Amino acid sequence: MRTKLAIQILSVLTLAVSSAAYSANNDDMFAMQKTEVANQELFLNGLGAVKKLNSIYYIGALYLPEKSDIDSDIIFLEKPKKVILKFAIDRVSARGFGRELAGSLKINNVPEEIAAYRNDLRKFVGFFKGIYQKGDSLAFEYVPKRGISVKLNEELIGTVTRKGFDKLLFKAFLGEKPFSTHFKKGLIGRNEAELALDLQRKYIDISN
Repeated sequence: MRTKLAIQILSVLTLAVSSAAYSANNDDMFAMQKTEVANQELFLNGLGAVKKLNSIYYIGALYLPEKSDIDSDIIFLEKPKKVILKFAIDRVSARGFGRELAGSLKINNVPEEIAAYRNDLRKFVGFFKGIYQKGDSLAFEYVPKRGISVKLNEELIGTVTRKGFDKLLFKAFLGEKPFSTHFKKGLIGRNEAELALDLQRKYIDISN
């Protein structure tokens, strides 16, 4: 009798814990659907993952004032927009990541543009220092007339105010040669519903 009662109690407790976890997960899913930049509400446009050695390296989330699946429209959008990259592996060289991002900037922009923004690029790459851990996030926020702000775990680490730099940067994410085609496809919201939902769950789990 006692054994049966203990099993019943354990089942109830397990169900309660599972329900609480499910509720928390739902709350997190709801919370990540929007963010705010410069007092303007932005909405989740899509998520994409970049892999390294068959493991997820980071998951990116793109936020826009209105959803769009047209890469060029997003790149040249003159409204607040934001990309968040959340790292999914235990140890990342910030300088190494900075070099990767600089490489993507260079191959997605014409040489004349790269030359024109050489000093800004040098400054930008210098923002990435130290070691990133699993769950750390980098946010790239664009506000018209203010430029690009880069934040590590919501703390500002640098800005590039020169007009037009945002186009160079967003081409690195959404240009003809992105980090991966799956990454770009996800950011512009073209993933299948099941994959999009799975990426949202993984994005949340990285932080927990």
